[in-house]
Amino acid sequence: MKNSKLILFLLLGLLVYACSESLQTDELPLPDPPDNPFDGVDYSINEVPEIEIDSNTFLGLHHYIFSKACNQPGCHDGTFEPEFRTVQSAYNSLVYHPIIKNYETDPLPWRVTPEEPENSMMWHRLTMHNPPNFEQMPSSGIPLGQAELDRIEDWIESGAPDIYGNLPMLSSLQPTSYGLAAYLPGLNDYRVDTIRGGIFYNPFATLAEEDLELWFLYTDVTPAGDTIFGNQLSYNKIQFSEDAYDFSNAIELDLQLEAFPNLVPSVFSQPAGFPLPYYHTITVNPASLGFEAGDIIYMRTYVQDSDHDEPTEIPTSSNEYYILSYFACVLQ
Repeated sequence: MKNSKLILFLLLGLLVYACSESLQTDELPLPDPPDNPFDGVDYSINEVPEIEIDSNTFLGLHHYIFSKACNQPGCHDGTFEPEFRTVQSAYNSLVYHPIIKNYETDPLPWRVTPEEPENSMMWHRLTMHNPPNFEQMPSSGIPLGQAELDRIEDWIESGAPDIYGNLPMLSSLQPTSYGLAAYLPGLNDYRVDTIRGGIFYNPFATLAEEDLELWFLYTDVTPAGDTIFGNQLSYNKIQFSEDAYDFSNAIELDLQLEAFPNLVPSVFSQPAGFPLPYYHTITVNPASLGFEAGDIIYMRTYVQDSDHDEPTEIPTSSNEYYILSYFACVLQ
């Protein structure tokens, strides 16, 4: 009996040992950590290294001249433009920036006109003394030195690059529509865009079964500041939708660009007192497009000028609703 218990005890011990051995795994050495690029940094040094600024760049002009001689309390410190508090505000309020106080005769185009110091108001104000109203700057009465003026002149003649060396580009406004005129050709060209219930921005009323002749008035401003009319625009499309904000499933058609405009004395369907050229037109039958009496049809037109890579949408979903409802009609 004692032998059998001893044998059983030994067997149990061997079994536990065998199980414990089976659960053990050999420990593998850990790989060396990668090199830390910050190991060599001496964090006891808390001084920011001084970086030399090229005085011939706009950053240098701002750092050495504008921020010191012009950014004075009550002056170009944000009190009025140009604003020299930061290098960004200085650049944005100078290059291709309109002039608030300009000459009555022979006005200059911009505060800084790239490549043309003689056409830059800033250059006039720094180098000429023409009181009253056009005294020489800085207002401290201490003119800039010749070396400082030379650097400013060189910067303008080099095209007035920004702090990254990029040359500025003069952008222009996108085309604008000043309204539409709508007629019913089958009813002696009866004009219907003025039928808006007494409020000019309400959708105008028209007949669902009658052809609708639409004309649109566009103007655009070129980079040179010249105003042109719609006959110089391209792309020329129109979309119709029953949803003022969703044109994803809209019907799209081509606008016809006429060689000779329809002269209409009207802006936003209001009397203008003088004729204006409406060049874009289209004739549609609302019923044939799938619309019916009671529907409100919202319109969006698309035109493109030579200054922009994409067509201009008029109106857009971001416009106020009264603009969206003006370019719309309700079917009777």
